[in-house]
Amino acid sequence: MTMNTSNTNAHDSDASSSSASRWSRRQVLLASASLSAVAAGGLLLSRKSEARTGTLLSAYEDARGDQYVGGLSLNDDSVFGARVPMRAHGCAVHPTDPNRVLFFARRPGTQAFELDRATMKARTVFTTEDGRHLAGHGTYSADGSLILTPEHDYERARGVVVVRDARNFAIVGEIDTSGIDPHEVAWMPDHRSLLVANGGIMTHPRSFRRKLNIPTMDPSLCVIDAASGERKEQWRLPDHLLSIRHISMTSIGITAVGLQYEGDDKNEVPGIVALYRPAQAGKQARFSLLTAPAGEVPKFQGYVASVAISEAHDLIAAACPYGNGVACWSISDERYLGFIAASETYGLSRVADGSILASQRDGTAYGLDESRLRSQFLKIASSQPIRWDDHWVATA
Repeated sequence: MTMNTSNTNAHDSDASSSSASRWSRRQVLLASASLSAVAAGGLLLSRKSEARTGTLLSAYEDARGDQYVGGLSLNDDSVFGARVPMRAHGCAVHPTDPNRVLFFARRPGTQAFELDRATMKARTVFTTEDGRHLAGHGTYSADGSLILTPEHDYERARGVVVVRDARNFAIVGEIDTSGIDPHEVAWMPDHRSLLVANGGIMTHPRSFRRKLNIPTMDPSLCVIDAASGERKEQWRLPDHLLSIRHISMTSIGITAVGLQYEGDDKNEVPGIVALYRPAQAGKQARFSLLTAPAGEVPKFQGYVASVAISEAHDLIAAACPYGNGVACWSISDERYLGFIAASETYGLSRVADGSILASQRDGTAYGLDESRLRSQFLKIASSQPIRWDDHWVATA
């Protein structure tokens, strides 16, 4: 299958730049270049006991609908959390103080919450400026001095990555994302460039999550210089109805990109995962859809809630909650491996040994056995029924 994927070069006449860079190039490079190893994160696998230890962070709700930020401790299989006023989505762990975890409200939410894992208390640390809302994701600079959040500037129909001082959460700059509906952002391995997933869908809080521009939606994947705001690459898929949402990256920048199809027929979807390969060893960068046999496509139902990539297992995994399972591909040859059936799978996280763990909406969790296309359930001890949100983040 030939993919006529378009790439807009940063030197095109419409290339964007940061509209309010109030922090210096030296500051952002120092913040992003140090402590590069922390990007790998890591849930620890105890080889001695063959038992996983560490923590999976996630938002969740209880049976009454109250919202929490917390997660699952694999040391004792316990669920922990602190109550927050609105539903959270993804989170970011402070790179030098893992007890500090920022959770971001699900769109069109406007608040971010910091969970102190030492005291197990949560507090609201910032609210977006008027006319903007969060997308449920964010990332720290590698030294932890800055926090970057993709935000939808709905009054001006544009996407921005807002840069805040991580000490007091004051805004110190912003970066135009060259699109609308930026959903997730990640540092490239050079820690100078950002990879931004622009979902391309226009929404407005007055209509809550209603999608207002499906016929003209314009999703794209952008590589942006964090210091200057210069757009270095912009990629689009052939079908503009494939909203670009979630990203998971290897140590060399190969990135699995989770998609959500906005067309009518969910049994005839062009693809649910794309793969970005940065330029390396004389090869040009490329961005293309991963394919699957026609008979497998209806299982996906055109929707990926989260995506995870594992170099150690040569594995790309995409959670398909509406299709009740996880679709798997090989990184090396981009071959479709099969589908692991598991109802309402939403969260996926790569842990330190390279394996991938998954959460289900009903509060259960399991590990992927891609070699046999099976799931291996984890023990969870919870005092009350819970429902995991869409994302897991592994940490020690």
